[in-house]
Amino acid sequence: MALTDLKKKSQPHGKPGFTADEFIDDANNYAMGMPRIVSLRRQLPQEDDSSRLPMRHATFTLSQEAIDALNELSRVTGEAKSKLIRQLILQAGRAVTLDLTDYDNRYAAPEQDK
Repeated sequence: MALTDLKKKSQPHGKPGFTADEFIDDANNYAMGMPRIVSLRRQLPQEDDSSRLPMRHATFTLSQEAIDALNELSRVTGEAKSKLIRQLILQAGRAVTLDLTDYDNRYAAPEQDK
């Protein structure tokens, strides 16, 4: 047996990969007794490549009502809770930006002619 026989041979991937969020969703479903095969989803238009950037852990406190709502939203959409939170934060940020732009357009002091 030669050393080349021990070398790992690249095998064509018969199955496309899946994201960490999909893996976590599948693990959560399995833990709750609802195993399902990870479905590969196409990138939705509202998603961008920034969601693939390295992420950091964050700790925050939620009310039980918010936790229940987040769990239900995750169950209904099939998305990971962390991904839902990221999307909600980005949407809220866009809404605030739009509100500030609207405020500036309405209440900006008119320029006086000199």
